[in-house]
Amino acid sequence: MLPILLLLVLSGILVVSLMPDRPAALPVVRGGWALAMVLGLALACMPALMSVPLQPSGRFGLAGVLAVLRVDPLSLPFVLVIATVGLAAGGAETPLACAALAVATGNPILFGLGAATVLPMVRAGRGVAFGVVAGATATALLAGGADGGWRLAILPVPVLIFAVVLMGLSPRPLSGARHVRPAWTGDVAGFVLGCCLLLRMLVDGPAGRIGASWGIGIGGVGLLLAMAGGTRALTAGDASRVLAGMLSAWGGVAVLLAGLAVVGRADDLPLLALGAGRTLFLLPAGIGMAALAAILTVSNIAREAGPLVLARTGGLAALMPRAGATLALALAVACALPPLAGFAVLWLLVQSLLALPRADGLTGEIPSLLALCGGGIVSGLLLLAGVRMGATLLLGRPRTPRCAAATDLPPGRLVAALSCLGVAGGVSVLPGPWLWLTRAGGWQIAGLGDAAPQGARPSLLSLAAAGGTGTFHPLGILLLCGLCGGVVLVMSRLGGGPSVRPTVAWTEGAPPSPPWMPFGDPTTQAGPGLFVGRLDAILGLTRLIRGPARGLVRAVRRAARSAAAVNDRTTALTGRHAMALVLAWIVVAALVRLWAR
Repeated sequence: MLPILLLLVLSGILVVSLMPDRPAALPVVRGGWALAMVLGLALACMPALMSVPLQPSGRFGLAGVLAVLRVDPLSLPFVLVIATVGLAAGGAETPLACAALAVATGNPILFGLGAATVLPMVRAGRGVAFGVVAGATATALLAGGADGGWRLAILPVPVLIFAVVLMGLSPRPLSGARHVRPAWTGDVAGFVLGCCLLLRMLVDGPAGRIGASWGIGIGGVGLLLAMAGGTRALTAGDASRVLAGMLSAWGGVAVLLAGLAVVGRADDLPLLALGAGRTLFLLPAGIGMAALAAILTVSNIAREAGPLVLARTGGLAALMPRAGATLALALAVACALPPLAGFAVLWLLVQSLLALPRADGLTGEIPSLLALCGGGIVSGLLLLAGVRMGATLLLGRPRTPRCAAATDLPPGRLVAALSCLGVAGGVSVLPGPWLWLTRAGGWQIAGLGDAAPQGARPSLLSLAAAGGTGTFHPLGILLLCGLCGGVVLVMSRLGGGPSVRPTVAWTEGAPPSPPWMPFGDPTTQAGPGLFVGRLDAILGLTRLIRGPARGLVRAVRRAARSAAAVNDRTTALTGRHAMALVLAWIVVAALVRLWAR
């Protein structure tokens, strides 16, 4: 009865979140999220409790209802992540409760309906209508049965549209300042729902009968979306939109991993599907928790230092050391620094790409090489976006009086962010316990059943590659980095250098500023545009193609305006001399007829 109890708890949280007096119900909501987390952990530790022992009595028997409202191993990792998000957010937010209830229902049709309900609450704009239509179409196709070939042939299209809208992905790479809204807690719920949707309907619903060509197409779309998200994160103008762009990039990586899982299922490569599924399980637990910690920290910092526009903020490492350190650690996980969860996800992604089946010759190697190059570009964009945000906000000098007067946050306001960061760090350093909790879901994705082979069993201290070609030990790398840092610290202490500087922290040893420049000369401080310019300088190709590209765009616009003018003039002349044109056409046709004889 634990699955039914979990669903009842989540339903109670949803009912309480809909009440008008929310502040009075916050302790009840926090207790409900804690109970849901405990029940989820119990079900993950003992997967046998999720089975329904009753036999169906008639078409609408009790066992049939329990089978529909079950919590299967594929749902549990995402339920645990959403419960952690709800407990850390500390508010009775309706989107989180709806998302948790939608994920917990193991039936694909009920999940599609629940996700379509959550979509208008976590997203806004014209794309929501397309997402709801795509979700209704996918649900109708699944309700019609998984035996029809035509249904399976078109099912990935609405599912992909639905997941893309849920996770807030966009193919526009340079829309960070205008079309991307600031990140908030609901974005994490949409990210988790999108990841679960990709596994639920593309792998579990059709029982792996989707062809490998669909998996390759889905992976290509995910790679393009990931590069667009990384570019938006690199060009965004404030901290919240940078986090939204980074979360979009990781959403594109999730789509790519789902495509790899489909390829593994279609080509009878269970270890490839298992590796992609486990990597997809690591995304919400590692990246999602780090993104939530960064979102909570940025919102708390903004209350003290004002809007975190990258061109106006700086010096937070000296003014707000606790909050600055929390934000820096969260960014380190989100921008894939080794050996944290982001780097582990990208490492597993590369190993899965190397394990893809390839045809002989150069033609068979080109898709894998393109995918590897795209993964490298995504990794570089995320790293550059994280360095740009961290260096601009934390280092340098403050640029506004409100930022210069900011004080550090009390430890109590950082508890939620530090808890999320602790979960992300635990999954990064010791991924074995999390993979052990999600082992049943991974075997279900790979189609291995309960009797998994030895190579499919997770290790407690390491991550194994999809093809068994390599092993990643994050704890060993962390110990090595700690040892090197300890040696540097001891050597600096033995050197006897001064522990403090007699200048203000953000002056960086520079002479006093003149009265008309209280924060120093702005031309001497690195701004957010420097990192984008460095990318242009590193590539060096945009300078060669920038002029021809702009000329081509101008030529196309001139041609469009000329064509519109010619069309308008032709329409006016035709309407004015219609009868003369008809007579001329009759004469020309008669002459051609005579000449043909």
